[in-house]
Amino acid sequence: MEVAPRSSGHTLLLTAGFAGVFFILTFVVLGVLAPNYSSVRETISSLEFTSLGTGQRINFFVFGLLLCAFGAGLRRELKHGRGALFIPFFQVLSGVGVIGDAIFIHPPLHLVCDLVAFNSTLLVLFGFAWLFHQNALWKNWTAYTIATALLMTALLTAFGFANHAGGPAGLMEKLATLVRTVWSVLFTGKLLLGSRL
Repeated sequence: MEVAPRSSGHTLLLTAGFAGVFFILTFVVLGVLAPNYSSVRETISSLEFTSLGTGQRINFFVFGLLLCAFGAGLRRELKHGRGALFIPFFQVLSGVGVIGDAIFIHPPLHLVCDLVAFNSTLLVLFGFAWLFHQNALWKNWTAYTIATALLMTALLTAFGFANHAGGPAGLMEKLATLVRTVWSVLFTGKLLLGSRL
């Protein structure tokens, strides 16, 4: 059966899957420019308390909006197939969590938003792993997607320990973000090059 081409609006929403690249570039630049900020030890959120805090709050807000847009693109992509509601819902929820990080910069609400964002991201990855396992055209992505989720979990666990022990918490968190972004870029690129779910 021939699949109808995506509309320009649908394609634009899927392009939001590259948002993590701009999010990372922005917090790296802000981290270099912010006085007395340690990218290795301090979290991404700590940038909100520097003289460049407004820039990081905008970075969180825009990234969250783009994550939500990607969720809308995934809803159109999946239509009525497997994970058609589950995956887009948690994708949007991860974006809402990141938007919350921009609005609520103090604990405990900021920590709640972090937990919503990261846990929703993990659920999206596991949802995709289940979806890929059922699809012969994507089956080879199953192990990579599970590995991405597990590596993210390990890095975030290391982040938690390092954060309490005064270790390289910032590095662990940034690596977890990078791992997820690489997956998103490769996945989005594959979709935009013509693959369908």
